[in-house]
Amino acid sequence: ISDVEADSPLELRGSLDCWACSVLVTAQNLIIALINGLLASLVFGTILTIPLAMIIFGFLCHSTVQPHGTSVYCSDLLDDAGSVALLVVGFLLLTPFLVLALAAYCRLARLLQLSLCFIPYSRAVYKNLPASRHRGAGGCCSQEGAADREAKGSVWV
Repeated sequence: ISDVEADSPLELRGSLDCWACSVLVTAQNLIIALINGLLASLVFGTILTIPLAMIIFGFLCHSTVQPHGTSVYCSDLLDDAGSVALLVVGFLLLTPFLVLALAAYCRLARLLQLSLCFIPYSRAVYKNLPASRHRGAGGCCSQEGAADREAKGSVWV
């Protein structure tokens, strides 16, 4: 960016132009939020399937909820003690699997760099806002500076 662009005063958009840009910025931010939500539900749903299935079968196969012999999924081998064991193990596994799912989602979100796709509303208000004014300056899912981040390494996820 040249010194002339960096030093020039910011110019406000016209009211119709500002409104149209605001609608577009909102639409893009909502789409990115939807993608983030779908990605989180996919990762959490996949990883938490095992403990949730244990908890559900533990509740459904207990005699206080379902009388013996009335459920197709509960066999004669699973009595009240077995269903309580399923409940206990399912709840004990829920916390580590939740942490694992959160770590997997964070790593995937960082790898895809979806947070850089969010556009600040100042882009809709000002015409000549320099790209260096906000973090997502390189565009959606830009790979600028990826070599620097990979060279540093990561202790956590």
